[in-house]
Amino acid sequence: MNQKEAFELFSPLIEQRGKIYFKCSLVYVVCAKEGDYIETWTADGLETTNYANEGDFIVQNIQTESQEKYIVTPDMFFQRYKFFYWSEDGAIYMPTGKVKAVIYDGVDCEFVAKWGRNMALKTNDFIVAPLPDSKEVYRIASKEFYETYEPQ
Repeated sequence: MNQKEAFELFSPLIEQRGKIYFKCSLVYVVCAKEGDYIETWTADGLETTNYANEGDFIVQNIQTESQEKYIVTPDMFFQRYKFFYWSEDGAIYMPTGKVKAVIYDGVDCEFVAKWGRNMALKTNDFIVAPLPDSKEVYRIASKEFYETYEPQ
């Protein structure tokens, strides 16, 4: 299923049954190089992959067991994170973003994420829409969601 189909399928569910959560765990950030390839691994396996564009950031959750990495565009990055302190080769940022999320109770499947790559979706994962605009949906694995998000 493509992102448009996933959005049309999941956004009514998120709107009706979802709750607002904020990300509360620090992240390690480095500037990506054009073409950097990232695999996002969670406790239950490969979640997605992505290639960086010039100016993107590689973000790593440092307070989860999996310490998963993902690529964030500059616009999204500066909307969702604020500087905390410098680290050895990068910087530590505090998240400021919120999502509206609901537990997914369907069969395991995949859909195309906003960045054009397949994303796994498994039973008991969270399907989320970033706030305030909610113009996309993506998956956050259950274990990592509970390690990084708290209810508002």
